[in-house]
Amino acid sequence: MPRRVVPALIVLLAALLVAAPARAEPPQRLASQVTDASGWIENRAPVDDALGELQDKTGLQLWVVLVDSFDGTPAQSWTDETARLSDLGDRDALLAIAVEDRAYAYSFPADSRLSDQELAEVAEKRIEPALAAGDWSGAVVAAAQGYQDAASSGSGLIWAVLVVGLIVVAGLAWVLLRRRHRRAAPQEPAGPSLADLSGRANALLVELDDELRASERELELATAQYGQDATAPFRAALDEARANVGEAFQLRMTLDERPTPDERAKLIRIIELCETADKRLDAESDAFDRLRDLEGRAAEVAGEVDRRRAAIEAALPAAEATVHDLQTRFSGGALTAIAGNAGQARERLAFAADAVRQAREALASGGKAEAALAVRGAEQAVDQAAHLVEAVERAAAELPAARSAADGLLAEVTAETAAGRAALTGGGEVPPGLAAAVAGGEQVLAEVRAALAGPRPDPVGAVARLQAADAALDAALAAARDAAERGARARSMLAQALPVARAEVLAANDFITTRRGAVDYGARAALSEAQRHLALAESLAASDPAAALSEAQQAQQLAARAGQAARVDVQGWSGGGYGRAGGFDAGAFAGAVLGGILAGGGGHGRGHGGFTGGFGGSGHRSGGGGRRGGGGRF
Repeated sequence: MPRRVVPALIVLLAALLVAAPARAEPPQRLASQVTDASGWIENRAPVDDALGELQDKTGLQLWVVLVDSFDGTPAQSWTDETARLSDLGDRDALLAIAVEDRAYAYSFPADSRLSDQELAEVAEKRIEPALAAGDWSGAVVAAAQGYQDAASSGSGLIWAVLVVGLIVVAGLAWVLLRRRHRRAAPQEPAGPSLADLSGRANALLVELDDELRASERELELATAQYGQDATAPFRAALDEARANVGEAFQLRMTLDERPTPDERAKLIRIIELCETADKRLDAESDAFDRLRDLEGRAAEVAGEVDRRRAAIEAALPAAEATVHDLQTRFSGGALTAIAGNAGQARERLAFAADAVRQAREALASGGKAEAALAVRGAEQAVDQAAHLVEAVERAAAELPAARSAADGLLAEVTAETAAGRAALTGGGEVPPGLAAAVAGGEQVLAEVRAALAGPRPDPVGAVARLQAADAALDAALAAARDAAERGARARSMLAQALPVARAEVLAANDFITTRRGAVDYGARAALSEAQRHLALAESLAASDPAAALSEAQQAQQLAARAGQAARVDVQGWSGGGYGRAGGFDAGAFAGAVLGGILAGGGGHGRGHGGFTGGFGGSGHRSGGGGRRGGGGRF
């Protein structure tokens, strides 16, 4: 099935797969400019007049939808997805209000004549006061008038034009003198602002990262069925796209950490790299769909998915017991990352079961396209459930292993600090930085020993702190060691650092993959860089252990940063609890949104088209290059 799937199919699936509360509605395709099924707007006349005047004066068509509830979906995600499903274009804006949720959001085209600041001011000074007072029609009228005033603020330029007319007469000679210079060196027209370029770049990074993750799994399924030779062209396309996106993430991190004068050029380069990756995947999408033939094999694949779903469901009680056991023994970010996995897996499996049912019903009525779409969603949901359970099983092995590794590192750092203390008091030349490294090592030893003696230690955090102290001591003592000793030391430390880095990268990758609907570009960029440094560490391990050690340590630090940032994104998306959104138990639908399987997730404020995914998914981008939004509670 082509990647750009008809939006109506997404609406159909969402309606069939979700058992929503009585008056909650999922994102929808709007049939008219004002949608108010519950009748919250009692007097339509002033609303229609204000919207008509806004369009007549500015050319901007403001669509409005009032619902009781956003169905547990974050307001911005709900609004952006409704705008996408409704095919809103470059002259269309959307204001969405969930009356009982007391939440609202707006979605404007990226190239709107209104700035982000103007949109925020209209929201704060015009829309929110009316919403807070329960004046729904007044809020819409205030929004339309506010947008009109902001867009028309240039009317005062009439007087300026008259003045300029006089100045032109007086300055004609100067104009004639300058004309030749302007012809010789014409100025480039003003392009998009840095803020617009940055927003576009960030949105593309998230979107392409999602597509790569979905494409990798689809390629694994195809390779298992048809072999390496049949899927070689798709593997090459995926590798090229991954390299482009990796370079783009690296540029994005460079800009975030060290802004440079060539920021515009780098942002444009990020956009170019993402668009190149997208086109490379698109070029193979039709051939990949023909190879997988989900429309023709929907019944067979539905059966396979259902069997996998049942097997994973049978493993959930054990996974829940494992999480509970780990929670009684350990703490820290590694445990937080898998604490909600069993519940998340259960939601994905519930979604998969409904998707398989929908596929079979569609096949019975001859709907092969709908069946293929549902089967693809079920595949992704079951894959994510499997990842979630596997992450729990890995944690059950890695947390005790980290605890043992911490004991070994305690002994090693103790020896290093003793060697450093001896060098400081031995009367010889003191290497630079040694005193600080020794003091820091002794402090870390005391704090880590105390933490590990507690009832629920954080062994992963302890290992990270000890490794950092060990590295600082090793660097300070390096001048006092000969080359052979330094090489042996580096190999010994690398043997400890590489497994930790691999585990940290894998844990962050699993977390982001299974919650990608909520994870912004920052966590993804840190993970991409962690993966790059880990690959370098592994390639240098035999030839240059010292350099490999440095790369492994950077990989571990970046992966830890990625995991932490991703957890913050998910907590913000879910209101503090995985599997919940905006205070509602959104169930299988919320799980599918959080996992990026259905459109609408995202702390990054953009929705993904339907069942996302590279070669065979249905990623969708508007021709206008994304939308801008805002909103909040009232």
